[in-house]
Amino acid sequence: MTLDQYLAHMIERGASDLFLRPDDPPRLRVNGTLVVSELDAPSRDQMQGWLHELLTPVAAKRFGESPDIDVAYHVKGEGRFRINLFMHQGQLGLVARHIPPGAVDFASLGLPDVILNMSDARRGLVLVVGPTGCGKSTTLASLVHHINATRREHIVTIEDPIEFVHEERESLIHQRQVGYDTTSFANALRHVVRQSPDTILIGEMRDSDTMETALNASLTGHLILSTLHTTSVVQSIDRILNYFSPEARLQVQHDLADTLVGLVSMRLLPKKDGSGRVPAVEILRGTPTVRRIITEGKFAELYNVMKTGRDFGMCTLNQSLVQLCKRNLVDIKDALPHSPNPDEFRLNMEGMFTGVDSIGFQGEDSYR
Repeated sequence: MTLDQYLAHMIERGASDLFLRPDDPPRLRVNGTLVVSELDAPSRDQMQGWLHELLTPVAAKRFGESPDIDVAYHVKGEGRFRINLFMHQGQLGLVARHIPPGAVDFASLGLPDVILNMSDARRGLVLVVGPTGCGKSTTLASLVHHINATRREHIVTIEDPIEFVHEERESLIHQRQVGYDTTSFANALRHVVRQSPDTILIGEMRDSDTMETALNASLTGHLILSTLHTTSVVQSIDRILNYFSPEARLQVQHDLADTLVGLVSMRLLPKKDGSGRVPAVEILRGTPTVRRIITEGKFAELYNVMKTGRDFGMCTLNQSLVQLCKRNLVDIKDALPHSPNPDEFRLNMEGMFTGVDSIGFQGEDSYR
């Protein structure tokens, strides 16, 4: 079989990911669960041959020097894929992620409208965080699509690799791929402000240079959209500050407080009826109270602010999980492992709310 045939099979099975390695049956991730495919295993020679299809001479040189690389790949009639190539025990490994074709409509994602409203800001920082495969890139692509469809702006994306290709509508769009169009996220960001952008999408915040340049860009009137590989809102703020030296953190707290539009932590859970997956979210908005807390460094208070911030569109992950279960979208046994506080989750499912939990908890429609 060709690589394209394996990828086509992946689409037929409704899988989000395909895992290939020599002489081993292919695996698929379907609704978040790994399943073994009935297809034949690729050989070592087959997989080595695919390198020539996937890698340009420049990329092949990079892979030879450091055997981990992400590439974008297009299959006619099937769409785009993000493919990661790596070595394990001297053998080539390949993981492909399907990227849905066309523009990403926010309404199709099942997320609260407050997240879409964050993209209406003209300056500041919007972060979407969570584990791999939780929908971060898709969510950000939907925000870019919204801006592209509603505003006449210059949008610059810096990605590794480029995943969703945006067709220009009202906006002018330049999409730059790290390793091909620029050497690094930080280097692209250092020059991007001279390209007169309005909105800048950074595929991932990976180091202090990228974070510092992104904060500076948001302070100077740009809207920054990006991701972090963190699991919660509070952990994300800690991670941002830990990128910087202790003597610089107080200034960073002030800058982050001034620029934060919103921070969203995501999970994808299997639907109870088996028809797919549904997002659970934790949402923090850059309200005056939140800005004060970040400036003062009292991050432990953010959790209670999210609990009682429903009027601003905020919620904790536990509140989101409870609502998904009460709406019969998710089974309790699937929600419980994602809860940051299982005891609180169980009490809430039994209708018991104490302290700040009891303030403003409005029932089934609160966090739709």
